Amino acid sequence: MPVPSMADAKKALTPLHDLIRSVIDEAWAEWRIVQRFRDEKGMGAPMYPRTVSNYVFDAIARRAIPRFGAKDSAMVLIDAQSFKIYINGTLIRIKKGGEDHLGCNWPTQMALAFEELDGQLPGLPPETTKLEIIWLPNEIWTQIEQVLVVARDGDKLLWQYEIPPAAGAIIETLPIAPVTRPDTTDTGDLVKPKVAKAKKQSKS
Repeated sequence: MPVPSMADAKKALTPLHDLIRSVIDEAWAEWRIVQRFRDEKGMGAPMYPRTVSNYVFDAIARRAIPRFGAKDSAMVLIDAQSFKIYINGTLIRIKKGGEDHLGCNWPTQMALAFEELDGQLPGLPPETTKLEIIWLPNEIWTQIEQVLVVARDGDKLLWQYEIPPAAGAIIETLPIAPVTRPDTTDTGDLVKPKVAKAKKQSKS
């Protein structure tokens, strides 16, 4: 399968940039409210960075699924632990990104099929373009640093471009002290959104 074209990706996704960025920024703002509540109640910070990633993923899913699902041109694919959006011939997933600017997740069979350039996903045309939307926090996890559209082939980054904040968006910065965490490795996101399950598909 040929490498996805950045120009084609921008053409397909630019009309959705504000929606994508709003969903991610709102999810992050929700987490900051939860973090403030935890701080006020003396609960302390989560021990593992993946806890925050999982919460934000759930908050993104609760927004993205109904909003994209309401679009006639989009199809939302939901499985037990994740969701993807098929629109304009492109399949996208939204993930927290790592230092390599690639989405973080457990290496399941379905995840690997998405990440490999020649990977095949059940029920979709073999020529489907697969792209990641990744969000990156700043070093002290107090705000979203970047949202990127990423093309990958396995563990190799092919190209990327940035989605700026939505037009007219007001990004709230809550007065929360930076979080101190133990030195751990973020092994990726694994969360089951609270939505209806799609019919199971056989794994290839």
